[in-house]
Amino acid sequence: MMKYVDRCVFPIVTFADTPVIFVDLRSEEIGQGEPIAPNLRAMFELRVPIIKIVTNEGGSGKTLAIRCANKWLILENSAFYVARCDRN
Repeated sequence: MMKYVDRCVFPIVTFADTPVIFVDLRSEEIGQGEPIAPNLRAMFELRVPIIKIVTNEGGSGKTLAIRCANKWLILENSAFYVARCDRN
């Protein structure tokens, strides 16, 4: 879909509205990060502008996707962070 938009010269608007992915051993075993990499690679190759809007939380893997964007907006009560520390 992104390659089609790239040919038609439409800007891409993406939204971040989910909490972070879990970075534990189980998540790595089921390959949680594997589908993210090809999408990021495709986004870096696009020639059209990419606009990222954080509507709730933008953390972890979403920070990488935000870095692909040419312009990013964070709504008033949203959170954007790179790392999360859980104390159990």
